[in-house]
Amino acid sequence: MAIDPRQLRPTELVRLLNSTPLGEVIGERQLLRHRSRAGFRIGDDRHVDLFRYVAWLVAVRHKPRPEPEGDPYGRQPRVARG
Repeated sequence: MAIDPRQLRPTELVRLLNSTPLGEVIGERQLLRHRSRAGFRIGDDRHVDLFRYVAWLVAVRHKPRPEPEGDPYGRQPRVARG
């Protein structure tokens, strides 16, 4: 039976991702959290599209981080140079 990467059940996706030489890379709970954050962008309520999931992970990873408010050095006391 061939695996359709666009119609994987969550347990199949976890099993597929964890069957690499790296070992366990994701758990079912982590995938559930990812599916909750991504919504229907990575699949429907019963299936996950592997390609959309990977694209979503890349987008989240490379999303610009917000700049910290204020002066980050202003919070630390200044040390007198002698």
